[in-house]
Amino acid sequence: MKMNETRRLLRNTGIIAIGNLSAKVVTFFLLPLYTAILSTEEYGVIDYLITLSAFSVPCISLLMDESIFRFLIDCKKDSDKIKIISNSLFLVFCGVVIFCIFAIPVLWYLQYTYTIILLLLIFSELISTLLSALLRGIGAIEAFSIYNFLSTVLQIILNVLFVAVFYWGIIGMVSALIVGRIVPTIIYVYILKLWNFLQKEKIDRNEALILIKYSLPLIPNKISWLIINLFSRIAIMTFMSSSFVGIYAIASKFPIMMDTIYGFFYQSWKESSARVLQDSDQNEFYNFVYKYLKQIMYTIVLLIISCMPFLFKILIADAYSEALLYVPILIVATYFANIAGFYGGIFTAYKDTNIMGSTTIVAAIIDIILMIAFINWYGLYAISAAALIANFVVYQYRKIKVKKYIVLKENIIKVILDWIITGVIIFIYYSMNLFIQIIGVIIAFVYAGVINKDIIKLAYSRMKYNIMKK
Repeated sequence: MKMNETRRLLRNTGIIAIGNLSAKVVTFFLLPLYTAILSTEEYGVIDYLITLSAFSVPCISLLMDESIFRFLIDCKKDSDKIKIISNSLFLVFCGVVIFCIFAIPVLWYLQYTYTIILLLLIFSELISTLLSALLRGIGAIEAFSIYNFLSTVLQIILNVLFVAVFYWGIIGMVSALIVGRIVPTIIYVYILKLWNFLQKEKIDRNEALILIKYSLPLIPNKISWLIINLFSRIAIMTFMSSSFVGIYAIASKFPIMMDTIYGFFYQSWKESSARVLQDSDQNEFYNFVYKYLKQIMYTIVLLIISCMPFLFKILIADAYSEALLYVPILIVATYFANIAGFYGGIFTAYKDTNIMGSTTIVAAIIDIILMIAFINWYGLYAISAAALIANFVVYQYRKIKVKKYIVLKENIIKVILDWIITGVIIFIYYSMNLFIQIIGVIIAFVYAGVINKDIIKLAYSRMKYNIMKK
């Protein structure tokens, strides 16, 4: 079973990555274009709108996308799928109505400049999230991957057109996101005839309560992470200025790229961790995945930090150069968040979602207190360090709690050595000496090769076998 599920995990991760990575890479390398055309203030406003949208969607949807995905995995008959989807979308519809009743008058009263574009951004993200969850839940991984690829490519094309050609600035970049999500969604709904999964008579109070019982504890989890992101932007806007929001947004782009790579795996992991529950070798499977996931994610941390001084100068305009100072802190913070996410996949597999919310609520409180306490003295360093400490707390707490279900093995000597090397690389990073930083890159690549020698040997053997077979 371990090998079968490992193959499924790798296959699904590969399909998702192939469908998304190329477009994500193009988006990443368009940063020089955006930072050259948009001011730090404009980029700050765009980042603020995106953060507001991300915060609103879980509140509106009650995270029904999580329920749709998790419960569809267990469905064997079409009638069960129809029941899950019908009840989930009914609850989302109720959430949209309640949101509109309260949010629209408030935004109108405040006379917020970007009210309409913000509402459209929220709506586009909502339908995109729900469709993605539905496709993954029914096992249409290829369709899910193509959908995300098309959406991202369309966003890239429209971004270049609206921002670089028409010079529409903030409105152009946000409009590209909206259209890039809505158009592929409409196409997919029509092609797959998804309305066949909706039946009014299948809406049932008890079924809806089961879905809410699962997703409700996940809302604090999702909201807490988003509160951290949103409050950091609010704190920077309040105590500093919108230009610093833009700088922080650029510093966050590199950890987000790392988080995106992890996300390809995580979307597959939530499915595999649930499917393997009833098998006798589940402990072996979890430990196998855990060992190599930590190893690969740590390698990414090491290589990004060591190469960042060189990549940053190529990709980012000089106006954003201060962002370079905060990247290593945010990269390490993202590492802890990713591994905490792995533990979260185990909790959701066992449908124990309460632990998810409680841990991140604590993290949000810690993060906010630290930001408020130190932002006046340390500026963006305080924001970055607060995120690191909050993520580390979640990582440690979930690591302890996951022992209730699975005992995950750790090589303590290797862990200590890893962090000694990380300390050396970060020290070299902040030396700001080109020659020393080149030495740091060499150390990082050599150490990455040593700790990944098993993976390298396996990849080499496989490649050699395929060549001989041809």
